[in-house]
Amino acid sequence: MPSPIQSLPFKALLAVILTAVCVGIGVARTTPAKHAPTNPLATRLASVDTTALTVRRAAFCTALPDATAAAALGGPVTQKASWRPGQTVQLSEKVKDVADEYGCSWTSAAGGLARAWVFAPPVTAARAAKLAGDKPTGCTPLTSTPPPAYGSPTDALTCGDSTLLRGLFGDAWLSCELSSHDLDLVGRWCVAVARAAG
Repeated sequence: MPSPIQSLPFKALLAVILTAVCVGIGVARTTPAKHAPTNPLATRLASVDTTALTVRRAAFCTALPDATAAAALGGPVTQKASWRPGQTVQLSEKVKDVADEYGCSWTSAAGGLARAWVFAPPVTAARAAKLAGDKPTGCTPLTSTPPPAYGSPTDALTCGDSTLLRGLFGDAWLSCELSSHDLDLVGRWCVAVARAAG
């Protein structure tokens, strides 16, 4: 009479256990490790050649998550808006007009503002040079420490508590603004904008 170890049921049970162990090891080795969430503002403007990027003259706000705006604003988004050409929009604190662009804005509880917009009509290099020369009311050129290129040509402005970068990407005039004078943070925000609009 065979011993219990030599019996067929025992051998079958042993085979099942060994198979389960091998499968478990294989799954553990092939399951990717969990990574910490990526920082939506990880990319510095200085590390991107924006003169080689192209931007669509179309709606892009859904590609720019609230989490990205919240990271730029340093706190949760409490209000957001988006607009498209032909809509009447509050374009600034004192200006309400019919938009000629696709754009969006996010506001934090502390009152910080992150905005981005792209002109709907195509913009030529000559027109872009003129746009770069025209300064919005209350804005001054950021000349002391200008940020890296944001399209070509690039225009960098200080507008009250905000910094505004804008430039030509292909035939699209793209602008991004953030309630901050931290040029590194503004640059990171504007890279996220350009990628979302690209």
